[in-house]
Amino acid sequence: MEWEVRPAVVMKPPEQQEFSMDGWIRVLLSQEEALTSRLDAANRLAEMNDPQSVHALLSIIQQETEARLLIHVIGLLARKKIYSAVMPLIDLVLGTGDFWEAKPQKDFLRSDTGIRVRTSAIQALGRMGDDRAIVPLMSILGDMSENYRIRLSAAESLGRLGDAQALNPLISIVKDDHETSQYLKESAVKALGMLGDIRALEPLLDIFESKRGIKSKFSFLKEQIIEAIGRLGARHNRAQEALLEALEDEAPCIRLSAVESLKEIGDASCIPEVKKRLMDSDDDVALAAISTLYHLGGESLIRDILAEQENLPQFIRQEMESYVP
Repeated sequence: MEWEVRPAVVMKPPEQQEFSMDGWIRVLLSQEEALTSRLDAANRLAEMNDPQSVHALLSIIQQETEARLLIHVIGLLARKKIYSAVMPLIDLVLGTGDFWEAKPQKDFLRSDTGIRVRTSAIQALGRMGDDRAIVPLMSILGDMSENYRIRLSAAESLGRLGDAQALNPLISIVKDDHETSQYLKESAVKALGMLGDIRALEPLLDIFESKRGIKSKFSFLKEQIIEAIGRLGARHNRAQEALLEALEDEAPCIRLSAVESLKEIGDASCIPEVKKRLMDSDDDVALAAISTLYHLGGESLIRDILAEQENLPQFIRQEMESYVP
């Protein structure tokens, strides 16, 4: 008996079908398509970087409420730095525009899912670095009725944008005794460090000194302030004094941040105080002190310390010896 051999017909699965740009746009905009297909269509259109494909992606952030698709498209637009997306993203964040001002869409934007979408849009604005986002983000930052996660993201994005206009609003957030969100204060401090504006240094030092001796919920805020001071301090006497004082803080995380910030400032006059941290009760602080000392004094300093201090913990001695092969 002879078997009939027929050529195999290989069918592409739907998700691997090839379309023209118009075909991918139809898939992206059709709410009847599977989410995976719409996500794939968004990827294809982002790679095309054609005015028509960009228009289709923008239409998603102007009228779509499927959160996963929205967040995905927002990320694509940010990575591709499609600057025509800036104003639609601002509308999405603020809930402005004809679509987002409608009642059901307003409810969506205030929901947990909507807050995730708006947060992703704020982060995208920070990554894109467009100055048009500064004033809207400042308005969000100053709105105490706004969700704290939204305000937190706004603070961090303002830090990425690096514009001096953001300086005073960020300082106001940190200094405001009526601001209930500790997380927001921490993000504002982080943003001030990212801005790199020396005018933030004195207010940060004032805030740090006002928290002197305070532990518990303020520890992480103090840690963020120390890191920002390290970025801004650059041999400023008052900054170094604050960091040297922080070396004696009861919280290990504060001592660790102080050691690392002194490394950034890079003043060799700090060496005697940093050397004391080699005997710190917290291993991470002691190890960080080695790195800072090497940065401040090089191999010769490490060799001197090894020769003069016989009572170093064994793991510290071994770590220091690895710096001087």
